[in-house]
Amino acid sequence: MDYYKSVKTKKNTRQRGGGSFYILVIIAILLISFVAGVIFTHFYRASVDDWVSRVSNVKNVFLSTVLGHKPQFHYLDIEKNGKDYRLTKDDVLEISYRDEFVIKDVSSDSLFDRGITVDVEGLGDRNDFRVLLKGIELVDKVIIEKKSHSDSNYNIVVRCRDENIASIPIKVEITPQDWLRFARGSDSKSSQIDYLKRAIGMNKKDTNVRKMLARVYVRKGMLNKAISQYESVLKLKPDDMEALVELSSCYIKKKKYSETLPIYRKIIRINPKDASAYANIAFAYGELDRWEKAVANYTASLRLNPNNTTVRYNLAKAYEKTGKIENAIGEYEHVLKKMPGNVNVMVALANAYLNVKKYDESIKLYRDVIKKQPKNASAYANIGLAYGGKGLWEKEIANYKKAISLNPKDPVIHFNLGVAYEKKKRYREAADEYKKVLKINPDDIDAMTRLADYYLRTKKYSSAVKLYNKTVKISPEDGSIYAGLGFAYGQMKKYKQAAENYEKAIKYGVKDTQVRYNLAFAYDKLGKSKKAISEYEKIASSHPTMEVLTILADYYLKKKNYDKAIKTYKKMIKLDSKRADIYSSLAYVYGLKGDTDKVIKYYKKSLRYDKEDYMVYLNIGAAYEKKKMYNDALREYTNAYRLNPDSDEAAGKIPQMRIKMLQQKYEK
Repeated sequence: MDYYKSVKTKKNTRQRGGGSFYILVIIAILLISFVAGVIFTHFYRASVDDWVSRVSNVKNVFLSTVLGHKPQFHYLDIEKNGKDYRLTKDDVLEISYRDEFVIKDVSSDSLFDRGITVDVEGLGDRNDFRVLLKGIELVDKVIIEKKSHSDSNYNIVVRCRDENIASIPIKVEITPQDWLRFARGSDSKSSQIDYLKRAIGMNKKDTNVRKMLARVYVRKGMLNKAISQYESVLKLKPDDMEALVELSSCYIKKKKYSETLPIYRKIIRINPKDASAYANIAFAYGELDRWEKAVANYTASLRLNPNNTTVRYNLAKAYEKTGKIENAIGEYEHVLKKMPGNVNVMVALANAYLNVKKYDESIKLYRDVIKKQPKNASAYANIGLAYGGKGLWEKEIANYKKAISLNPKDPVIHFNLGVAYEKKKRYREAADEYKKVLKINPDDIDAMTRLADYYLRTKKYSSAVKLYNKTVKISPEDGSIYAGLGFAYGQMKKYKQAAENYEKAIKYGVKDTQVRYNLAFAYDKLGKSKKAISEYEKIASSHPTMEVLTILADYYLKKKNYDKAIKTYKKMIKLDSKRADIYSSLAYVYGLKGDTDKVIKYYKKSLRYDKEDYMVYLNIGAAYEKKKMYNDALREYTNAYRLNPDSDEAAGKIPQMRIKMLQQKYEK
């Protein structure tokens, strides 16, 4: 019999005609069964119970077949994967995705299986009797139901004339491989994750499934969960190279470069000749701004694989970061020989040439770039920088303009053109370029500062203040901006605001003595003379000027601090030792202190550089007179009178000295 052809059983298979014939047949069968039972008992000593059971079965067949009563079910004969099994009501059919089976026979009280159908729930059609069935279909159905958080029980239901006579449970065995099949066949990452998690739940030590799940997490951007899976793999298999590489990749994607370093070191311990591991360590060090270590690891990678141009290119960039531009140039040149015509390498090398002021080499390479990319605005802009380095201002400006024609919205090119205009003292044109920069990028602090400086230069102080104040909001710790603000406020005679901004300029590191001088000036205008003098003294201690020292000397004289005044004048003499007025002032202070000898000394030094000042002679004469050196005093007064005959003081002192000389002579 062919078990693989479906037998379709019609409903209500009991026929209407020929009933008498069947009754006669059944009666005959009963008589024969009775006689056979007696003989069996007599000769084979079978138990009465067996005999009774057989008679009962014959009766049930009669009742089912002739009278249409519900038949009793005995068992199913099933062939599964080439082996035969017999199932009763008390048995369970176990099915996995690998199984194929067919229900070959049904044992019941229905004669010739009349009206019998078999329905394997979840598979086939309503009647699956003698139909080949595949377990994978039922397994897949159960998996789908589990995914939707619903459970169904499946049975083999045996019916006679659409009335259930038996139900044998089916136990569906789901293995990790089943979940893997679904994961591989799904286009939904969320579903893949769910299937793989269920597979792991059935076998927590399956590292391959964990790696599959981790990869799905990576593709979905769930890096933390991917990392957790890779770490679980490494707990089970510490030297799993695939997991190590992919875990380090996750850390790099999360920019956790410090965490990735020990992983790559472990990879290298396992495989010391892994050039890519050294390259990846170098990349991580670069991202951590540890460029010396990046250079060392790129170099190690190239020792293992000297033909890797990408690593060599990255080594060149690392050299640039460490300031070893010549080394970088050597590597870029090596890469360019391997990859002639590669625009990225050409640009990198040209930039390196520009950094070391090899302007001609740089210009040539940028020209080569332009041949390949005629609309490369950056190349024209960098040619402009090179020409600027050579002092060829007109060519610099021309190339910036060409770059702007290709990319009019590049704020950097506009800014560089503005700086070029400033070099040529074309300040208005420079200001126009800075304005264009601010239209493109309103927060460009360099453009704001230079434009504000332009407003200072053109005495548009209010405009300068507006720009500086906007700049301060962006860069609140830039001392130079506060210095500009202070100057603008000072020119507007707003000395309080000027002083406040000069103070901030000094606080944030401005060392310019002019700023301190301006601060002192603002303090002076505000009547804060002590603060003003304090600033002047700071200037005098580090960068003394005649102007500052004069202010200090006058202040000390006013305050009768003669010693400080003397020190200040002596500092002035160091700055300019040929100024007669300084010596005279120093002599004057000594006079206030009563040191007549020093008065004479410094007045005489004053005369070395100005012999026509009659007042000096008068002062020397007065000093000699105080010392009762009347003869010397007469000489100095006479010199004063000779230089200025209109001096009543000199004229009067001459006869007085003669009298005092006579008195002194007679006293002796």
